[in-house]
Amino acid sequence: MMSTLTVFYVKLVLVVVSSVVIWLGAKNDTFWQKIQQKRQENRAIVIGLLAFRLLPFVIIYALLDQSPRGDVPFFWGKATQAYQWKLVYRDFISFHAPVFAYIITFPLFLWYSSKAIVLLMVLIEALIIWLTYLAYQRRSQPDALKSTLLYILLSGPMIMVLLGGQEDIWMWGVAAWMMLSYLRSRNDGFGLGVRFSTGLIVIKATFVFWFFPLWFLLKKRWGFLLGMIAVGVPSLVVLYAVMQLDFLMPVQMGTTNLLTPNLFTISRPWLTYLFGSLPTLTVFSWAGMVITLSVSILAVYRFRNLSLEYTLPLAYLATYLAMSIFQPTSVGYYAFAYLLPLMMELVDWKKQRDVVVLLFLNLLLVVQPFIFTHINSPTYDDLTVFSQPLFVLEYTLQVLNVACFVWYLWQVYRKNVSSPQLA
Repeated sequence: MMSTLTVFYVKLVLVVVSSVVIWLGAKNDTFWQKIQQKRQENRAIVIGLLAFRLLPFVIIYALLDQSPRGDVPFFWGKATQAYQWKLVYRDFISFHAPVFAYIITFPLFLWYSSKAIVLLMVLIEALIIWLTYLAYQRRSQPDALKSTLLYILLSGPMIMVLLGGQEDIWMWGVAAWMMLSYLRSRNDGFGLGVRFSTGLIVIKATFVFWFFPLWFLLKKRWGFLLGMIAVGVPSLVVLYAVMQLDFLMPVQMGTTNLLTPNLFTISRPWLTYLFGSLPTLTVFSWAGMVITLSVSILAVYRFRNLSLEYTLPLAYLATYLAMSIFQPTSVGYYAFAYLLPLMMELVDWKKQRDVVVLLFLNLLLVVQPFIFTHINSPTYDDLTVFSQPLFVLEYTLQVLNVACFVWYLWQVYRKNVSSPQLA
């Protein structure tokens, strides 16, 4: 098995190569026009997924026989328990929604290996990419194909799904499913509510966050709420009947784990210096949640009279960008939850600034977690840590991460100025 340092060097090579390819691809309009003129869009996406997801999976886990890293060992632990028909929360710990542990168990019936979970993550990400492309194609997004293929080429998501086994993009998958449904029916009531509640019982508790800004954008709010109730109430009844209040376990994670980078972690040493001691992490977590919801609502409130096909992804982006900034339990890899819609909505490939910021954020998302772990995950309780160069470097990377999140949140807020559809 490769050492952690060797894997990091491989990641850096991927970052450099993908950055060069994306930079050239962003400038070359002729290439994309040829694909569209020949009506080879679907084939191009399939080839991209095979070449940059399935083939690397085969190389890493079949030819090189590497063991999965990232979150996969944790997923494997709960999947093996679910495989034995044990009950989530009651028989084993899980910080995901109740159905998640059983979904990641499905591939084990065909291939009893943690690698099967990674393959499942790859296949589901591919499905989400496809749903997203269909939604933006139906919305007549000019750069839908270009953004989709450049996302597939971006090293950050590739590393997150193939080496980290991350599942956060599942949240966007439900949002894309909702968006595609609305584009087909022009109805934001009951059906969308059913889909939203499905996301709540399948993925994780933080999926509920974007309900609040979304609520102000809906035209048939009570129909949407009825759809949520139709799925949510029976699910709660079953969960309570089987395990009483144990099903509240996922909520506890939001107040116990300090993760990086976010506004709290970069302000922590200065707050400690100024005030001596700080309130508990639970206090900051609840405060961060209130700020996250308030900021995300304010960011999209002025879009409330516009069509949901344009405002739904903005509500989603505003929520999870705000969460990345204000929640002390947010980690950089959570960007996997919104990188795809971010590239669809906020990146203008004709603007060099947009491409540079995207590639810079991509670099930060790969480098900062490694250095943070390499120096034993410092919490920066005081300013004395800044006497060590590696700590200064890692802290600087955290600040730059948060700055990128703030910049993109600002782009969501000012979207209707730059977008012809929303102007």
